[in-house]
Amino acid sequence: MESAHKNAPESFTSAEECVDKLLEVVGKKIVLALPLGLGKANHFANTLYARAAEDHTISLTIFTALTLERPHGDSDISRRFIQPLLDSHYSQYQDLAYVPARRKGHLPGNIQVIEFFMEPGSLLGNNYAQQHYVSANYTQVPGELISRGVNVIAQMVAPSECGDKYSLSCNPDLTLPVLKLAAQRKDYPLFLLGEVNTQLPYIYGSSELPASAFDFLLKGETFDTPLFAAPALPVTFTEYSIAYHIASLVEDGGTLQVGIGALGDAVCHVLRLRHKENALFCRILNDLVEEDAKRYREELPLCTGTFKRGLYGASEMVPHGFLHLRRAGVLTRRVYADATIQHLLDSDQITDTVQEETLLALKNAGRISCPLTVADTDFLQQLGIVDPSYSWRGHKLLTPDGEEEECDLHSEHGRRRLIGSCLNKKIAGGIWLHGGFYLGPELMYRELRDLDPREGAGLDMIDISFTNDLQSQRDLKLAQRQHARFVNSAMMVTLGGAVVSDALVDNHVVSGVGGQYNFVAQAWDLPGARSIIALPSVRMRDGICESNIVWEYPHTTIPRHLRDVVVTEYGAVDLRGKTDRDVMVAMLSICDTRFQAVLLEQAKHAGKIEKSFSIPESFNKNTPEHLASVFNDEKCLAELPHYPLGTDFSDEEALLAVALQHLRSADKSWWKVLANIFKGRRVWHDKSSSADYIQRCLQRMGYDHTETYEHRLEAYIVAAALHEYIDQRRPLRRE
Repeated sequence: MESAHKNAPESFTSAEECVDKLLEVVGKKIVLALPLGLGKANHFANTLYARAAEDHTISLTIFTALTLERPHGDSDISRRFIQPLLDSHYSQYQDLAYVPARRKGHLPGNIQVIEFFMEPGSLLGNNYAQQHYVSANYTQVPGELISRGVNVIAQMVAPSECGDKYSLSCNPDLTLPVLKLAAQRKDYPLFLLGEVNTQLPYIYGSSELPASAFDFLLKGETFDTPLFAAPALPVTFTEYSIAYHIASLVEDGGTLQVGIGALGDAVCHVLRLRHKENALFCRILNDLVEEDAKRYREELPLCTGTFKRGLYGASEMVPHGFLHLRRAGVLTRRVYADATIQHLLDSDQITDTVQEETLLALKNAGRISCPLTVADTDFLQQLGIVDPSYSWRGHKLLTPDGEEEECDLHSEHGRRRLIGSCLNKKIAGGIWLHGGFYLGPELMYRELRDLDPREGAGLDMIDISFTNDLQSQRDLKLAQRQHARFVNSAMMVTLGGAVVSDALVDNHVVSGVGGQYNFVAQAWDLPGARSIIALPSVRMRDGICESNIVWEYPHTTIPRHLRDVVVTEYGAVDLRGKTDRDVMVAMLSICDTRFQAVLLEQAKHAGKIEKSFSIPESFNKNTPEHLASVFNDEKCLAELPHYPLGTDFSDEEALLAVALQHLRSADKSWWKVLANIFKGRRVWHDKSSSADYIQRCLQRMGYDHTETYEHRLEAYIVAAALHEYIDQRRPLRRE
């Protein structure tokens, strides 16, 4: 086998020719790693898959996660909504070839697909996918790949203007640590292939690799295809309420991690409101948080002020909302790749503007010597503290004028000479967001492409071992990650505080562990950090309401000895260091009123809560009706749109998505359906201006030329749902 490391990569314009060459140099046993989410080299992977499907002497194992596929409807109503989207948003997207084969159970025997994280809920009931799931923490995956003998990484990359570098952009998360592990093993055969797509945003910094790092490159118009867009989901009042409680836990000058989805959008939007519309934020929060409830978060007082110091992002997932927080002046705290600089900044001994005091503080901290050494000078010039025109000759600095100069920090003259043109400029290298991967709507990709390079330099996409744990560069991370708040979602939480996030009671995997455990462990290890687990208190299934706070569950993602902060729409509770009895009482305080009595009885029966305890009066407000009353005024409704970060949908599509989301969980009992049919029929025949808007939505669904009885009834049901949400008076987008 040839070496996987060459001075220049071989370039191809044909995926077929590239596969020919790969098989020639690698052989017929291929363990292929594809990045999770957006960064997969789909064209190459599909060509390789087709070759292996034809030639059963090829052994192909694909190890990946979060396989993206174009949406598909599971009912006539959803298909009517989705089909035009496939034409307008996904017409040029090439699904991975193994997706339909795996769904139908038709994968060839010589091809194996293994995932460690699945698109949530997408592969329930798929026996093959369930059997080939690997349960692993995100940070364990690079080692797992090496142990499985991965020999090819195929990734979509963005080209630099000069073509001498390529950015891993959306997915340096696993590629960088796998490359590092392979390099540590002598003669480990690992080939890196880049599928070049100019539509992928070019991200500078850690995700940049020289062209020589690649063995193969695929270039050409064939590979310049639109990126997979993950549409924003509509945000409900439940998510907004959870977001308000979370926003009140975030300290100014702190660190933030948050995930994708409607809750992530809501959290970012409410943090923006806290900064930009502080009076409204405080009023709504005051209405949501009962005075009695504050005792369940005594160690976490309400944070309600604007962000003067700002936040820094350290998140495996970079959601669209982080870009909004940056523009809003919230994500402004910068961190630096030196622990001493970071300590000096955090303790206000220096500012991020270069002054004489900067040099003195670094000297007093022992970070630099007096006189300066060569290493000191290089360090200071990289940070933009010493004039870049200084150079070394022997043991002395050579000034811009060609004079030799002692590197004396004791005199004002010496310090000013060294600083030179750097005086009053910002210290270089500040990062406002470290991320592992990103995924979002087309709006997000456009914003990333349009970032000014100076602004983009503060966004560093980096390997997952940096964002998700503290094992490497521990002192630096301790300095950077002040007052960290790690926000993650769960499906259920037990009354004792154990968290269920990845699988159902029968062990069918919904998504995966991902990085959740990593961030929970970090929160316990970082001084002042907290893990925040967020979930709606209830879920609707076929019109039946079920509690997401349960007495017990056969397995957990986060064990109860790591319980920390749990948030529902009814409040936030601090479980860290509490007794089982106090944990359970606190959890009851954020449980939906309809399920408190049953859970309390179970706790009493188990001897975990005393028989004399009764539900406090303040818990009785934990109802959807109370939440609706909190948000029901014009100013509040205007600031809490369905799509706070914008959407790729048209207005009609955006409203339909809201209505159809409600229909999926609505009560399916015959009398409810019949009532909606009669209501929708009245709307169908209404001639008012709001009804005209509904008619346009129904036309978008193809109901304007409906002739069959069944389709007309569907149209009535959709019309009723649309009318309900127009009556809410909430805007679709933020102006």
